[in-house]
Amino acid sequence: MSRIVMGRADLLALVAGFVFAVVIALPMPAGSAQAAAALMLIIMIGWIAWQDLRTFTIPDGALVSLALTGASLRLSQALDLPHEVLAIAIDALLCGGALLAIREGYHRWKGVDGLGFGDVKLAAACGVLVGVTGFAHALLAASALGIALVLALSLRRGAVAIERLPFGALLAPACGIVWILSSLA
Repeated sequence: MSRIVMGRADLLALVAGFVFAVVIALPMPAGSAQAAAALMLIIMIGWIAWQDLRTFTIPDGALVSLALTGASLRLSQALDLPHEVLAIAIDALLCGGALLAIREGYHRWKGVDGLGFGDVKLAAACGVLVGVTGFAHALLAASALGIALVLALSLRRGAVAIERLPFGALLAPACGIVWILSSLA
């Protein structure tokens, strides 16, 4: 099991997420909340992708901030707050639980970790942001891109077998794109 490790950047992201959650709750001109959310999401998604590409880890502070941003947006647009709180919790559990089941099943089958626990936490945060249906679209897009990337790299002359792929670096931007597209609809 992975433990949560927070550095200064994680704590800064956590504070930013909480501040943003409070700001979203305040009355704002139309579109201001969406614009602020888009900026916050771009920063957090960029950080997640960058760190996963470099170190195969996903920063916990960015994940919490991503989830807080998603929850704030959903709650600010909700007509029935208790129902939306329950829907957010269910979305997080289903999305995170789906990748946890895949992670555990693969580990039992092959004896190695196929997904990191950061990817599971990212799935839960993305579930909060885009819901189960949006997450399914993002997961499909990230998986297809990952397969295409591995195939393209393996077809190069002198290619070596790819043993690891930073899946969070594909999944986080895919969730961001799904959020943008759903916001435009």
